[in-house]
Amino acid sequence: MLALLAVADGAALDRGRLAEAALCAAETESDLRGAGEALAALGTTALDDGQRRRLADLAGRDRRIVGGCFAGAGIRDDEALRALLAAVAGG
Repeated sequence: MLALLAVADGAALDRGRLAEAALCAAETESDLRGAGEALAALGTTALDDGQRRRLADLAGRDRRIVGGCFAGAGIRDDEALRALLAAVAGG
């Protein structure tokens, strides 16, 4: 999605639909990092009120799954994603 945003004519893009796709990817955990980056690139102006509420909910969730020796990296990744989503949600 980031590549599309970089090369496409901004007026031709339906930023609300792109934001919805990114939110769905984040909510289903299919691509949390990509979704966070896409939402940051789109900005909150692309979101309607319902999408802003969903983004704020995502930013406040604790998504970590702590297990085995990978816990440290998972926690760092989770905190980085939450910080990114919170920054987008905050405006």
